Amino acid sequence: MTYGYIRVSTDTQTVENQRFEINRFCNRQGLSVDGWIEETISGTKTYNKRELGKLLRRIRKDDLIVCAELSRLGRNLFMIMEILNICMTKGCRVWTIKDNYRLGDATY
Repeated sequence: MTYGYIRVSTDTQTVENQRFEINRFCNRQGLSVDGWIEETISGTKTYNKRELGKLLRRIRKDDLIVCAELSRLGRNLFMIMEILNICMTKGCRVWTIKDNYRLGDATY
């Protein structure tokens, strides 16, 4: 499964820009997004209290999470590393567009 993960911090921000970027990226990669996770919540909130936590409990080996950039996962490095560790342990890939980060391909 390929998931598009979108997080904005405020009601005044829109998810449309991130959705557009993820769709455009996936089209270039020959991928289609099977499910979208969109939330309007601060990145300082623990991932367990966000939709991201539900996704992390659901992901399986070889699933792919695509997001605009690593900062969409969390607001500090410790939280982001914890999330990436969960994904790596489960064998799930995480790709970001702006940072060009690839977890799960050549990083094992």
